[in-house]
Parts: sequence; structure tokens; C-alpha cells
Amino acid sequence: MMYSVWYAGTANVNACPFCSATQQTISEEIASAEISVIAKLIQPAATSDDPTNFDLAGNDFGMARFAVQNVLRGDESSAALEEIEVVYFGKDDKDRSFLINALVNKGPRIEKIAVSSIDWATPLPLTERGVHYVNQLADLPKRGADRLAFFQEHLEDEDPLLAQDAYDEFAMAPYSEVVDLADRMDRQQLIDWISDPRIGPSRRRLYLTMLGTCGTASDGELLEAQLLYDYQLLKPGVSVMLAAMARTGPAMSVSILDELIRADVRRKQQCLDALIAAYLKLKGPTGLPLVEEKFLRNSETEYSHTYAALMALRFHGEETDVLPRERILESLHLVLDNKQFADQVVPDLARWEDWSVMDKLVSLFKAGEKDGWIRQPVVSYLLVAAEQEGPVGDRADAALADLEEIDPECVTRARRNSAFSMFAAAVTKSGEGLAKTLEKPVEAPQGVAGQPSTVTLEKAAPSTLNSPESAKTAAKMTSSEVQRLAKNNEGSPSQIILIGVPLIAGLVLMGIFALLLRGADVRSGSADTDVQNQ
Repeated sequence: MMYSVWYAGTANVNACPFCSATQQTISEEIASAEISVIAKLIQPAATSDDPTNFDLAGNDFGMARFAVQNVLRGDESSAALEEIEVVYFGKDDKDRSFLINALVNKGPRIEKIAVSSIDWATPLPLTERGVHYVNQLADLPKRGADRLAFFQEHLEDEDPLLAQDAYDEFAMAPYSEVVDLADRMDRQQLIDWISDPRIGPSRRRLYLTMLGTCGTASDGELLEAQLLYDYQLLKPGVSVMLAAMARTGPAMSVSILDELIRADVRRKQQCLDALIAAYLKLKGPTGLPLVEEKFLRNSETEYSHTYAALMALRFHGEETDVLPRERILESLHLVLDNKQFADQVVPDLARWEDWSVMDKLVSLFKAGEKDGWIRQPVVSYLLVAAEQEGPVGDRADAALADLEEIDPECVTRARRNSAFSMFAAAVTKSGEGLAKTLEKPVEAPQGVAGQPSTVTLEKAAPSTLNSPESAKTAAKMTSSEVQRLAKNNEGSPSQIILIGVPLIAGLVLMGIFALLLRGADVRSGSADTDVQNQ
């Protein structure tokens, strides 16, 4: 069965699906370097009270001298490094240790001798704890819970560099490895961090995810209390309290207290997606009624809150077996009655092959506006359903024919978009399974904790005329279906045009740009001439 990319998102799953690494980890930086050393600053860059004395074109401008203490990565020649000169404009902290990475540039051969130069990156200052930390990285397992156990000890480390690096390691690890670490987690420490107002949203999301793997039933009750911590529910009591204070105190103090309460609620709701996911992980199906009533059935719920609940349900639908897939689908069916969100759950229904709501989706299409959000997802859903054998495929074909009479442009557009299924086929095994693609995450709706989120990868129908399955598909078609399909694709550009033309144009532009860069450097031509003369 062939699928095309309907909604693209990240194919890899992070340990914390609701947060992301902020930068490369130290291990990644070392692995991407050809030479990596820990060195101590022994001679800062030359300074002058008169800036005009600097020779900006000189070779020594900004060069500091470092003594190599340990070579973390490099070839045999790198092991002999004792002192290096690196551009460094930081503080003149003599005897301070630094992590310095480098790439080796292979130059031209002069008289059969290879000329090369080392490009040292900006030195990264390390504390004594940092030096000990970096020296241990090479001995860690490449993957697995044993690796995460090391970084777990440095979450919220007193050294900000180590704390950030440990967080990034967790954010990039597969969720399954975090689950394997559960019996070695400090549950009480995670609860303390989650409750600490000084902990930022990203790290709190991670700690909630970790608590979901190691928590107890009592922790589920704790998270439930946080889910119920809502300003709208608190408002009656807060109003009474503020009214009483207004009679005895200044009005300014009353407004400040009200804003403090609102700010505390907003802080906790910043991580609502991870909070709901952790709550459901600990409570199981018994936790769904609360989530449904508070976030899915309630039409007055804030947009960002409903979005967070959907993200949590998608996580459980793909990554855990705590909630039966059928039960998650029941929750998603509730969202079809919400005009703001109906289009967002249709891809999930198609991906999980829920054809029980086909008639309802057809009704939503007919009731929707011509340029409304719901129509395109419904057509894509039906295109996937049409690939099923038996009554499901027949019903979908009939529905597509019906909807095509209402909005032929929408149906044609959906078929054209399926031309990109060739990318999906290229990354599946023997054309089976759900195609996945890597694409830059789209921004979550405004108000979702200000955090970027990803949209789930979904199924869509293949390009029937262009896919490798076209012969088999055509053999099953009636003559009227073939004529209708040909009409839909009439005037549509082929995959070769859609993909090949932009690709060729891009290569041409890159070539022109490379020539311009080469011509812009007046030293490039003279350097080549000098080498030839020698």
C-alpha cells in the first residue's frame, strides 16, 4: 500500500516530545571535529591601550597561546600537540581550561608535500567540574539507559554548561531509553523540580515526561490537582477574597495579588501538553474522562489548551500502550464537533485507519465553506480509505465521486498533492508501512507555551497514475473510473516537472554562486598561480 506525506513532521521521536534540544551536545561537537583538545590558557592575546597600534592584518592579532592538557580526538600527529595558538578575545583567565575543537583543511601539494592547516574553533571555557565531565564523555555508552544515567546526575547542575548539556542529551534520546531508566530515577527530586517556579518550561516538560515513567498512583493525584488548577475555577473564591481585601487595604495590593495568581496559573499551563501526557501515563484510561470533559468537550476551553490535549493523545497513540488505540479514537471523535479543531484530528483518524466516522466527515465537508479548513483533510482521508479492500474502499470511492461534484477543485488539489508520494516510497521497506519525512517543525498555535511544536505525519492517497502501483490499480478500475481519474489529472504537472525543474534550477544557482564567491576573493587566483610557479 502506497502513502504520500499529508502532514509532515519530524520522523524521530525525542525523549521529551514536548521540548527539544537547544543546541548541539558537547559529545556531538567533539564527534564532528577532527581534533578536539582540553587546553589551558597560558598567554592571552596581546592587548594595547591604544587600539590603533593593532595590526589587523598581522598573523598574531587576537592569537592566544594554550597548553594542551588532553587530546580527546585526533590522529597520531594530534597526540603530539603541546601548545597551540587560537584566536581568543575572551577574559584573560590564565590557567583556565578550555575545550577547543578543530577541523583540518587539506591544502595543495607543494613539491609532493601535502600542506594542511588547522582551523581551531572558539574555545569553550570549562570549570574544574566541566573538565572532569568532558573527560568522561568518551567512556560512556553510545546509546541506552546507562548513558542517560550519567547525564541524569547533572540535570540542574551547579555548572550551567553541564546542566544544559545534560538536558540536551535527554531531549535527543529515544523515549524507550528514558523508560528503561525509570527504575534509576529520583522520583522525589523530579517532583521537587516540577514544583519549583525557578525551573523553566522546557526542563519542566522533561521532568514531567520522566515522572510519567517512574511515578506512582499518588503522583497521578498530584498531577490531577495541577490539571484542575484553573483560574476560571478559582475565580469565584479569588473574587470574594479580593473584595474583602479591597475594603481593608489599598487597591494596588489587590490588583497585584490577582496578577500573581494569574501568573502562577499561566506558568503551570505552559507545560500543559506534557502535564496531560504524564497524567495519562500514570492514570491510564481512567484519566481520560477528566481530559475529555475539561479540554475536548468544553467549547469554552482555550485554543491552546485543547491543542495541548491533542498533542498528549497523539504521543500516547504512537509511543505508549497505556491507552488502547480504540479508546484514544473515541476521545478524538469528540473533537469533530469543534469547528476550530475538527480538521486537526482527521489526519490522526486516517493514520490509525479509523473508518467508522467516514459518513460524519463527508457531512462536515458538505457543511463546510468552500475555502474552509475541513475540506482538504476530509478528501485526503477518503483517498486513503479508497485504497482499502472491500466495503471501506467502495464507500470511499462513492464519497469521493459525490464530493467531486460539490468541489472539484478541492479533490483535484488533493490528488495533485499526492504526487509527492514518491518521497514516501523512497524511505519505506518494499513500499510498506507509513512513509516518514524530516521537515522543519511548524510553529504551534499562538499561546501554546511559546514553544515550537510539530505536526503529526499522516497518510494520504498515492498518485494513482504515477505510482509504482499504477498498473495494479488501473487493472482494478472500471472504464468510467479511469476516465474520471484522467480528467482529474489533466493539466497536472508530472512528478518529474514538479521535482526536477526546481532541483535543476537550484543546482544552476549554486554553481553561479560558487563562481561569484571564487571571483570575489582576489587571493584565490594569486594563490593558485603561486603554487603552479613553485
